[in-house]
Amino acid sequence: MTTEEPKFDEETEEVIDELKTNYPLVAAILDRVPEMDIEEAGNLTLLVDSVRWLGKMRALRLLRMEDKAVTDQTIESKINEIKQKNPLLGHILDRLHTMNLKEIYTGLLVLDSLEHILKRRQVQVLREKGI
Repeated sequence: MTTEEPKFDEETEEVIDELKTNYPLVAAILDRVPEMDIEEAGNLTLLVDSVRWLGKMRALRLLRMEDKAVTDQTIESKINEIKQKNPLLGHILDRLHTMNLKEIYTGLLVLDSLEHILKRRQVQVLREKGI
């Protein structure tokens, strides 16, 4: 007997396919989403928010508007913490220091889409459990 993989609605599936095609750094994460329980999807949602913050810090530095209180050491510490908690995000974080503004802005939009998909997965799990 085979179990059918949970599916998202058609629009979400299209976004997932587009992200996988155009942004291979998130493909490994997206491949895992259908198997995630609510805790894993929730934890990853929180980590995505931290990655978003790191992207914003990089953008501010490129714009020469960075917060002087946020040191290189703080950023590296946050990167290492996130990588330890979810190695799949490491591929994105490894590129962060070399991204230009256009790549960062694109990355922030991709992170927003990823976060939306993760939240949809959490809702899906809750519905499957009848909660």
